[in-house]
This record gives sequence, structure tokens and C-alpha cells, in this order.
Amino acid sequence: MATLTRVLDAIETHIGFPRSRTNGISRRLQEAGILPVGAPGIAPELDQRDVCLLLATLMSAPKLHKAVDHARAYSGMSPGGAVLSTDAPDSIPRSALEYLEVKSEVAVGGSADAVDDVRGYRFEFVHGWRELSAHTPEGTVTRFVLPGALATHQQAPHRVAGVVKGEAFVNLIKDLF
Repeated sequence: MATLTRVLDAIETHIGFPRSRTNGISRRLQEAGILPVGAPGIAPELDQRDVCLLLATLMSAPKLHKAVDHARAYSGMSPGGAVLSTDAPDSIPRSALEYLEVKSEVAVGGSADAVDDVRGYRFEFVHGWRELSAHTPEGTVTRFVLPGALATHQQAPHRVAGVVKGEAFVNLIKDLF
């Protein structure tokens, strides 16, 4: 567990996202009940899932008032926009957030080869519509979009995305956990 202040400092250090922006978005997510609030005299503590959610929201929400919607969307986006049934194999990540959480667990406790593999990734958080694209070192791309959406089609004329390199992602997670 890491305190919110420590997480925001680490995001600024490793990702380069300014504190002026991260403070506002984290406050919105706390007010919506998505991130923990803490208690009087006790700083809120975030786990790996919370850090992944905060990072995804920061990188994908271009406007402050859209932050909560973007955060909620990451819990519902599935690989390729597939509508997953309850009997789908466990090897298929259920959401973009679960996928990022698994990669963060690899960064913390995976073998050296697995961590090096994640370091080669590139994560793209799209601004105009809900999409996470994970580019692997081998050149494959896994796209997470809302169920029913076509992952292979752009949903707007221009695609703008916040990019986090795997190296920065691993360094951020290792610094916090």
C-alpha cells in the first residue's frame, strides 16, 4: 500500500504528469468513491489496482469533468470489445483495469524475464473514446474497448492518446510497491 501523496509524487517523477493536474483528478475520483479517502489524520492508501486506475484516468481524461466516466470505463472495457460470459477462460482479462493490474503484479513479483518483457510494452490511453492499446515487444497489440465496440475501427476522425512506456510503468510500480 502506498499513500496518495507518494503515488502522485511517483507519477510526476516516472511519468512526468504534473501534480497540479493529478491533485484535481485524484480528488474527483475520491469524491466519486472510486479511490479511498482516508480518515482524519490518516492518509488514504492505494493498492496496485488503485494506482493503475489513477494512471489510466490521468492518461486518458483530457478534461477534469470527464475523469470519473473514464475511470469507470476502464473497469468495463474488454479485449477487442468482446462481450465476455461468466464461463470465459480465466486467462482472458475481464477488463483493461484487470490487465494493467496483472502487469503491475508482474512488475513487482515476476521473474526477471517477465519484468523485462513488461518493460518493452507501450500502453496507449486514448482520449477521444474509451480504449487502451497495449503494444508488446513482439509487435502484437491488444486493444481494450467497451463491450460491443469495434476495436479495429477508429471511433473519431483523430486519435489522440497518452502513452506510457513499459519502462516507466515498471519503475513507477516498483518504486511504490
